[in-house]
Amino acid sequence: MGLRIFSVLGEALNFGGRRMETIARVAWLPVVIIMIVNMVTVFAYLSVIAGRIITFEDVPTYVSAQQSLFRLASVGFQTSPAQMWLITVVSLILNWILVSSYMAPLIRYVGLGEKPAPGAVRLHFGADQFRFVLSSLANVIFLAVLVFVPIISATFYVMKYITDALSQTLASFPNPDSLHTIEIITGAELAAANGAAWMYDSAIPIIGMAPLALLLWLLTFLHFSPRNRPSAPEGGNVILRAITTLLVTVGLLAAGYYFLKEMVMGSFAANAMFLGTVAEVVEQLKAINPKLAIDMTSVKESIKFVFKSPIGRLLFFGVASFYLVNYFSLRLFAYPGVTVCRKSLGLGNTLRVSRGWNIIRIAIIVYASGALLFYIYKWVIDYGLLQMVLLKGVLTYLLTAVGVTSKLFNSGVTQDWVLPLFIWIWNIVKIIVNLVWTFFSIGVAAALYGRLYRESERTD
Repeated sequence: MGLRIFSVLGEALNFGGRRMETIARVAWLPVVIIMIVNMVTVFAYLSVIAGRIITFEDVPTYVSAQQSLFRLASVGFQTSPAQMWLITVVSLILNWILVSSYMAPLIRYVGLGEKPAPGAVRLHFGADQFRFVLSSLANVIFLAVLVFVPIISATFYVMKYITDALSQTLASFPNPDSLHTIEIITGAELAAANGAAWMYDSAIPIIGMAPLALLLWLLTFLHFSPRNRPSAPEGGNVILRAITTLLVTVGLLAAGYYFLKEMVMGSFAANAMFLGTVAEVVEQLKAINPKLAIDMTSVKESIKFVFKSPIGRLLFFGVASFYLVNYFSLRLFAYPGVTVCRKSLGLGNTLRVSRGWNIIRIAIIVYASGALLFYIYKWVIDYGLLQMVLLKGVLTYLLTAVGVTSKLFNSGVTQDWVLPLFIWIWNIVKIIVNLVWTFFSIGVAAALYGRLYRESERTD
């Protein structure tokens, strides 16, 4: 059973467009509540950081509140971790419940043809929604409990012991002719002085990455066994498969490492600018609440630790983790659709959908649909429709026409209500367009889950 990439993508996009009325009817109320929850969450974060209630009287717009939170999130988690994590958990739970309220009926609509119950005001959480939440969390729980906790724990202690050893102060005699000239340095500094910095910068990261890399290779080797590839010759060549999957694994890790290195190190180069921005916002918060106590020295040291520590250079570890997360997520990608349509938390034929080469096809479907939605919104909706057609075209001409007409009744002066009216019209149009786009995106996601359920039930 091979997934047909263009057929799956085409059905998802078609459902999002043709069933817009049904999607909007089922999803509009949960989507509006999600927006309110997320807005309240941002202001709750800022209130915890500032030490008092923050409202729109303190920040001009919601966007500026989000920008302030982005700059100050690390400060909040350092000074008030319990409150910040509580807000995070509550917000995530509410979002997941609200998302499930419309995803479950839409998935059943695609997978089984069951049209959602009538009614324009719907906010339901039942057995189907509960199964959707649990199945969506399955990837996270499985990875955390069965895969990453043991490996990360072992890696943490290995790294801790090696780092502790390299951080120990040693006596160095920079002048070989004088034993009285002593310089106290760390093991890492001594390794760098002796030209062995590679051990500190490369060997340690590779040691930390090794268990995950081995697991990634083993999963790849087993995944592409002949029994998972119906067209493969029986038995296959084990040695060739082992060498091929090993080379592919090494290539993926190397490519991911160099990409991540350039991306991360480029971000770290902006360290000073970031700290300066944080310091400015902290001063603004102290002006709002003089009793607020934030130690910028401690914040800077924490950030520098992440930037410069051996842990911060474990890029291989991050790359291997990324590939493992993607592997298990793709293997279980159809699971929410299967659980909702089968009314059972059993795996059913979930793994059958992603076996063999189908895992690559699912990856193409997922990433292609995400990229397609992103570029359609960015260039067609935002730039083409909103900016060029509506703002610079229709609304500009209408504003000019109404302004000229109003002068006829106001002694040659444009009336005061014209510009505010069009500002309101422009913002309402943007809200409507973005809501429609949100409903379309929801339809695409639900269609993917429903279609993959049907693929799991195919007998050919």
